Amino acid sequence: MFREEEEDMRDFAGFQEEWKTDNFHAHEKIPYNREPGVNIELPEVVTPIQVFSHVFTEELWMRRVTETNLYAEQSRSATPNSKWVPVTVIEMKTVIGLCLAMGILDLPSRRDFWRQKKWLLRTSIPQAISRERFAIIWRYLHLQDNSKDVNHSDKLWKVRWYLDYLKDRFQELYKVDGFVSVDESMVKFKGRLAFRQYLPLKPTKWDIKVWVMAESSTGYVSNFQVYTGREGGVARRALRTAL
Repeated sequence: MFREEEEDMRDFAGFQEEWKTDNFHAHEKIPYNREPGVNIELPEVVTPIQVFSHVFTEELWMRRVTETNLYAEQSRSATPNSKWVPVTVIEMKTVIGLCLAMGILDLPSRRDFWRQKKWLLRTSIPQAISRERFAIIWRYLHLQDNSKDVNHSDKLWKVRWYLDYLKDRFQELYKVDGFVSVDESMVKFKGRLAFRQYLPLKPTKWDIKVWVMAESSTGYVSNFQVYTGREGGVARRALRTAL
């Protein structure tokens, strides 16, 4: 019994001593010298598509169209495809818009979005674009010219300029305040990818890890970095913050 009391007293060793505060210095708050908020002029009544157009600019759409048409020509030189017609900006916007809609409306197959015989569910997607046209644009959808001399050691070289463009736009359109959160965000993905993560204890087991810096009060993403694994024996975990 006395031995148990001695062990209990050991757990509280140090609590009997008086605390010294002679060398204590209060944390000095670093002043934040930026003016947070929106950096562009918006009308009093603004629609979501107006805000969206500030991120996905016409320059971005034209780059998508140019790279897709170029990749189609490069691919058709090896395997000719008589059904291909150069894609336009309107068609590209339609395809990307349908991709966003398909992420909201979950159906068993992509072909189901064009079915018109089901009386329980009929979409207006066939009026926007045909299934064959969507499929062939999806086949040649591209973001980077493969013939250019780029850094192929970068695992994201095919989408690097696209990610950098979006990150720059996020920081140009809005400045976050001094209170931000840096944490990992998981993007669900089951395809073939060298840096895909498998976390069996997570709700989403197969995913892509992205380090995200977001404003604490609004959740606005100001900076992000896709985790592509270890490089040179060191895991790339440091986020190059914009602050």
